[in-house]
Amino acid sequence: MTNTDAEKKAQVQDYFSRTAANYVNSTSHRTGADLARLIELGEWDKQQQALDIATGGGHTALAVAPHVAQVIVSDLTPTMLATARAFILAQGITNAVFVVADAEHLPFLDASFERVTCRIAPHHFPNIAQAVQEVGRVLKPGGLFLLIDNIAPSDPELDAFINKVEKWRDPSHGRACTSEEWRTFFAQAGLHIEHEEHMHKAFHYDDWTARAQLSAAKKAALEQFILQSNASIQAHFEMKTRSDGHLESITSEAILLKGRKG
Repeated sequence: MTNTDAEKKAQVQDYFSRTAANYVNSTSHRTGADLARLIELGEWDKQQQALDIATGGGHTALAVAPHVAQVIVSDLTPTMLATARAFILAQGITNAVFVVADAEHLPFLDASFERVTCRIAPHHFPNIAQAVQEVGRVLKPGGLFLLIDNIAPSDPELDAFINKVEKWRDPSHGRACTSEEWRTFFAQAGLHIEHEEHMHKAFHYDDWTARAQLSAAKKAALEQFILQSNASIQAHFEMKTRSDGHLESITSEAILLKGRKG
């Protein structure tokens, strides 16, 4: 791991240590059609061993737990994992095991799991391709990887805009990849995509920036940058303003992929 990667991961740990409770309580993480779809597509079995990578608030692991024999709940940030653990155990879950783990260097044996999930997290990873390789390694043949993450449009201008906005709001943001990049990552890891689905997510600006604990000055500067973008960018991201002229919401896209290990 390069010093740059180590610094990025330290930044991620710092950010999520400070904001852990906000992510447990986040409506967009706690609920949503995307989480329901992940469960619908999972082909679950009560004999399965599952792994949830970069669990964040633990919502995906919580949804998976009733459908499998055991779910390993993992995250890079100990404080985040401890917060998720308290949340999950408070729901009465008894088949979860909690492990601090780096998504790019998973501490598990080859072919250990029938199911691996990762939701709204890889855009924080310094090396997403390596993380997907690790998923391929720890999956058993025939096992499934169910992935949900924010993505960038294929258009370079739109890609640059949304990644700049995300990085400005949250310095631990790495990169929201395009759908084309994701297909390449899966193919390189020996994962055959059986289902691809796209969904739009509206982020209400006040809540979105509050979750990231953005200062008032940074929040105002970012809002001005967004509102001063050109008409095509504003139209693509379906920007909405309030009657007082302030930004109400911005809409971005997420991808759901179901990949099977050959």
